[in-house]
Amino acid sequence: MSPNTIKRIVSALILIAVVCTCFYYGPKPTLVFTFVAGLIALDEIYCNFFKKSRAHLNYVIALALYIAPYIFFNFIEVGEAWFSIFINAGLVLNAFLFVFLFYLNMESTLVLKLGDKIPFFAALFILIPMMSLTSLLHLEKWRAFVTVLLFVNFGMDTGAWFFGKNFGKHKLWKKVSPNKTIEGLIGGSFTSGVVGSIVWYIAFSQTSLKMFGLFCILGVLSQVGDLVQSKIKRQFGVKDSSQLIPGHGGVYDRIDSLIFLAPFYATIIRYFYFQ
Repeated sequence: MSPNTIKRIVSALILIAVVCTCFYYGPKPTLVFTFVAGLIALDEIYCNFFKKSRAHLNYVIALALYIAPYIFFNFIEVGEAWFSIFINAGLVLNAFLFVFLFYLNMESTLVLKLGDKIPFFAALFILIPMMSLTSLLHLEKWRAFVTVLLFVNFGMDTGAWFFGKNFGKHKLWKKVSPNKTIEGLIGGSFTSGVVGSIVWYIAFSQTSLKMFGLFCILGVLSQVGDLVQSKIKRQFGVKDSSQLIPGHGGVYDRIDSLIFLAPFYATIIRYFYFQ
């Protein structure tokens, strides 16, 4: 086993332990943990992607645009209507990211110019999907809902890695992410469907073919989020968002697909929850 693999495993176990501890103590510690993760991801995008200095007014604006709404709507003025606005905004943001991924060529400088001219946009880029995620933490069965989301996302990553490594022969999108394969995408989606259905059944004693298909689709969307990040990193010439997590890169590297998936999942839970 290589030293890097050992570091990845140790880091992953520590992260899992921290998340489980937050889950055990309740939604407020989990909200604090999520807040810190988002704040670090914002810093990574602002400083390492946009290559802007922290010693600037725009950095202060970026922090304020993230910190103030997060604290106000999660701890002070908690309301369904506000979360609906953020979830819908997350869906709109993801629609733009779909356009960015599938319709803007790799040579496009649109995002580069956006990062240069409006660097505090990084705050909204993190805040909007993060609020979709935290909306789940205010529901009665929040632990079950978030656990399913994490397992669907984890299932996609693990399944794509396993099936891609052992059966991958056809590149998914070499120009954006050269290591991903079509076989990995299919295997990861299937794994998300299986794992999501199992965890949902354990939590709610419900299962169906429709739910399995839904979790498969969510797995694919998780992979789309990863591709979006890969394209952004290539355009900015960045390999990892940072080196904060040994063997894994930065916080944004770990949560990119999760926060992309969050608005879709929150929409399903809040409006189409299986009774």
